[in-house]
Amino acid sequence: MNIRLAIADEHTIIRRGVLSMIMNMPPLSGDLVSRTEFSVVGDTSSPSGLLTLLSSQEVDILFLGFSLATWKSPNPISGMDGVLLIKWLNRKYPQLKIVVLSPYKNTQLIRMTLEAGAKAYISRDTCEKTLSRALSSVVNGEVYIERELMNSLFQSGKQAEQELSPREIDVLRMLCKGLNLTEIAQQMHLSNKTVSAHKLRAMEKMGVSSDCQLYCLLAKTQMFDIAI
Repeated sequence: MNIRLAIADEHTIIRRGVLSMIMNMPPLSGDLVSRTEFSVVGDTSSPSGLLTLLSSQEVDILFLGFSLATWKSPNPISGMDGVLLIKWLNRKYPQLKIVVLSPYKNTQLIRMTLEAGAKAYISRDTCEKTLSRALSSVVNGEVYIERELMNSLFQSGKQAEQELSPREIDVLRMLCKGLNLTEIAQQMHLSNKTVSAHKLRAMEKMGVSSDCQLYCLLAKTQMFDIAI
């Protein structure tokens, strides 16, 4: 059995690294996957490039970076990444199995990603052995989360009412990428007022009252990468 893979991530070095790991990972175990051959049919850095790839190639499993190279254009897909893109892909390509490759270890993001339709969530610390396990699980129709991340999901945390909403998380993530409120509003197709409200509610839930405190907390928790 041949499984066709594709890789989408904004960083070329990540895409090349995943490709190298796929080529060098240990053999998979199990009756089904032991007879499986993997081939990478393409890679891309942007949502529009991913759409072109999926339209021109049959892809069984997609390695998807949480952040892609987005920009504003008449095509809304060009500005879409993160959970929003995963939901769109799950609706457009229901047979596509998505393995999310993410630098974020926040438990809310992991839950939201899986609820959006992803079949696996692995970090950038993943080794060939873990990659092999993830692929084995996905090929067998199972959901895979790294052991360390799985443990985090079962640890006690904040009450549900204090959890950030998907919109609030997207606003914070885009702020960390260096976008201002107007640019975020354009990408999310919301008004500046609505985006500002999401930001203020997120700050309230996180117990901060200023932008300085917000960025300090985000940097400390490493919830997102912060552009410098």
